[in-house]
Amino acid sequence: MKQWYLIGAGMGTADMLTAQARDAIDRADTVFATARLAEGLRSIRQDIQSVPFAHLADAAQRQDGTTAILLSGDTGFYSAAKKLHVALAAHGSVQWIPGVGSIQVFCAKVGTSYDDAVLLSLHGRPGALLGAVSYSKKVLALTGGQNKAHVLCNRLAEAGLNHVRVTIGENLGAATERLVSGTPEQLAGQAFGDLCVMMVENDRSADTSRPLRDSDFIRGDVPMTKQEIRWLACDLLAVKPTDTVYDIGAGTGSISMDLARRACRGQVYAVECKPEAVELIARNRVHTGCYNVAIVQAMAPDGLEQLPAPDCVLIGGSRGNMAQIIAAVRERNPSVRIVATAIALETVHAAAAALEDNGFAVEISCINVSRAKQVGGYHMMMAQNPVYLIGGNL
Repeated sequence: MKQWYLIGAGMGTADMLTAQARDAIDRADTVFATARLAEGLRSIRQDIQSVPFAHLADAAQRQDGTTAILLSGDTGFYSAAKKLHVALAAHGSVQWIPGVGSIQVFCAKVGTSYDDAVLLSLHGRPGALLGAVSYSKKVLALTGGQNKAHVLCNRLAEAGLNHVRVTIGENLGAATERLVSGTPEQLAGQAFGDLCVMMVENDRSADTSRPLRDSDFIRGDVPMTKQEIRWLACDLLAVKPTDTVYDIGAGTGSISMDLARRACRGQVYAVECKPEAVELIARNRVHTGCYNVAIVQAMAPDGLEQLPAPDCVLIGGSRGNMAQIIAAVRERNPSVRIVATAIALETVHAAAAALEDNGFAVEISCINVSRAKQVGGYHMMMAQNPVYLIGGNL
């Protein structure tokens, strides 16, 4: 019967291998690794065969007896072990052997823990660093590919997060190891390779468990959706943590910020055409700590074609373009979720008609909210203007 060991080889140096990993390598009939790992570990076994990552599964399936496959880091953290297991399990026995991951090594070197951190892998993957940093005191990320550490630092600086502290560990365990710390702006000017761990500490992180109230926002002459309506609209939209969200007609940005806290590993695009409103959104973005809000100054549907396809869309203002906006976002994502808010019956009719024309089942609610106001020794309930929520379900 064929047997495969999927071995976490840590940093790719002999001194970082566990005793269990060394034993499995010694006992295997064949050992495969990518070029970097093969070069670093031939000191313990000269016949390690270098195989491109894309060909590892095919090469392993062709072997008889016991085959060891060396993988960087730990098999349980963003490892190729999961994919290889699926490819090999139907043809024999697969055993995982954990390794010492780069995040473990990094934390030991800088004297910190990782049980209180958000862990990400941005090595060759699209990631949501801005959201993670906005709402977490500590983020640890693997970097590389298009998301090298200096690129990510530049992204943090451009987003306005230059108050955070960044520590980067490059080529951990190798002769070229480097540990540096600074602000995102300071580190963006350096160059880092593919093999880095990046820690971002934010002592001003926002608390996503606390609902944003009207008093949390900087107000201007731009109308703002009241807090109870924001909370209900966001619930109806069913925002997931990794969603890409459009807030069209964003106004002061109050709904954008509530959406951003729910899409805490995703991205919110606040689309607004009025310059004074755009300025308020920018101020409220910093004021509430919601740095995963990107501002798009445009009159929708103009400007939407340049954005990533949305998972869900909140339409708070359409400027008479409701039908065009709904058609545009439906074309970008056929399974998009849409909620529109309205105070005028004409807007309700336009939203419902456009949703139906695009294949949605329409759900309409009228929300009437009253708030207590102290008058002398009494609390009087004062009615707010009714607001309609129009949801589109596929």
